[in-house]
Amino acid sequence: MTAVLEADALVAVDLDRTLIYSAGSAGDPAGLPPLRVVEHYDGAPLSRVTHSAWALLGQLMDRALVVPVTTRTEAQYRRVGLPAVPRYALCANGGALLVDGVRDPGWDGWAADVVARSAPLPEVLRLLTAVDGEPWVKTVRSAEDLFVYLVARSRAAVPARWLADLTTATADAGWTVSLQGRKVYAVPAGLTKAGALLRLRDQVADGAGSPVRLLCAGDSLLDAPMLAAADAAIRPAHGELHEQGWSAAGVEVTAASGVRAGEEILRWLLAEAG
Repeated sequence: MTAVLEADALVAVDLDRTLIYSAGSAGDPAGLPPLRVVEHYDGAPLSRVTHSAWALLGQLMDRALVVPVTTRTEAQYRRVGLPAVPRYALCANGGALLVDGVRDPGWDGWAADVVARSAPLPEVLRLLTAVDGEPWVKTVRSAEDLFVYLVARSRAAVPARWLADLTTATADAGWTVSLQGRKVYAVPAGLTKAGALLRLRDQVADGAGSPVRLLCAGDSLLDAPMLAAADAAIRPAHGELHEQGWSAAGVEVTAASGVRAGEEILRWLLAEAG
């Protein structure tokens, strides 16, 4: 991979509930401005941003090296329309790197080595499939043989005792659990957005020949290490981290929540990127 930096900052942004929002996570429809649809699934609108956020994201992509960093698989990521194709995108919680929209096979090899350090995926998958068929479970899936996740009928339907037991069992296996919306993710502890992002930053810095300022935005437990590792970061006033009251030095919190927080995040990133 040839690393290229044409800006002074690398801006790493989570997608779901940070930049883009489902109808259920956007906020009270009665108080929202018109929204732009940026993703369709099965022919129906799925994710949205404000029109101002769309314009701000375009400006940010012109000014800085914007890197989407998402737990989405490559296929799920490709459903999202952005103002331009990012030079780099990290999918599958950092397990897949796209360079100008093309998957980097060398990165796949690195990710496979990282995953191999934790308990085998089938062992953890069995913990989730054990409840497949329960009324509250919609589906259980493996994502690119890197991690596994369960989709519940609703967030409220996820049994607290089951989630606590799963967290303990997966920790013993060297995996991490995160509840995001109605999805429960189990990810090898070594496969982190932060680890992948810092690896990418080092490669970009080598190509640039100078230090690279890292700005980050995210809302979930899986985003926390990259927010803490950033030179400056921001999280929305909603989501998993907000519910847990998570904070760290250098991490700002938006005043707004829902889709308006996405717009606020982009304004903040633009100001920080200079």
